[in-house]
Amino acid sequence: MKILAFDTSNKPLSVAVFVDGKVLAHIESTEKKTHSVSLLPDIQNGLQEAGLTMADIDLIAVAKGPGSYTGVRIAVTVAKTLADTLNKKLVGVSSLKLLAANGDKKHLLVPLMDARNDNAFAGVYVTNRDGRLLTVIADHHTSMANLFETLKQYEPNELEFINATPRLQELIQKQFPEATIVMSEDSLPDAGKLAKIAETTRVVKDIDNFIPTYLRLTQAEHDWYAKGNKEDKNVSYVEEV
Repeated sequence: MKILAFDTSNKPLSVAVFVDGKVLAHIESTEKKTHSVSLLPDIQNGLQEAGLTMADIDLIAVAKGPGSYTGVRIAVTVAKTLADTLNKKLVGVSSLKLLAANGDKKHLLVPLMDARNDNAFAGVYVTNRDGRLLTVIADHHTSMANLFETLKQYEPNELEFINATPRLQELIQKQFPEATIVMSEDSLPDAGKLAKIAETTRVVKDIDNFIPTYLRLTQAEHDWYAKGNKEDKNVSYVEEV
């Protein structure tokens, strides 16, 4: 199977072309360019490096969030457009699950994305005997205090926190000094791993209704619901706009 995978939900941009279990091309950019400008050229460069065209691709894999609102929207929009117009299969993978793929398989993996004010997007994953990541606690938006309370049921030395910022590292060390902490610069999302996860992920059935996973309201949604739209449970923000 030939897979085109990409992620723009985090600060780095990552693109990979994955064919029959092997990464033929991998492009990663941490430059301060907007992902909206560089994603399509990087996809084209990746395909060229792999000696393929979009016509050769069987499946498109995208990191669907959570993460940067703008970054998630960019990747999902491009993925949907390519899949729909070129009649390709589409798979969406949690951006937190992708970060968990960087962890030690022996640990209970806690991927994080700093959501400011001592809050984070977080999930908990474990690696099974086949090397697949299984969800222990679903991705959610939470305060670090609440996350720590939830994690007290596990042995501290079993925990591995992935993609920690300096502030999150400080909080984690106070609560779980024996835990493993992997900083954000050492746990960059890898589109090659995204493609590998996508191989065993369910294909999106309805591309039109495939949307990013934000895990909290955008400001536009917050304003929309604040106007009283939440009273009509049969109408969603997406349908209205």
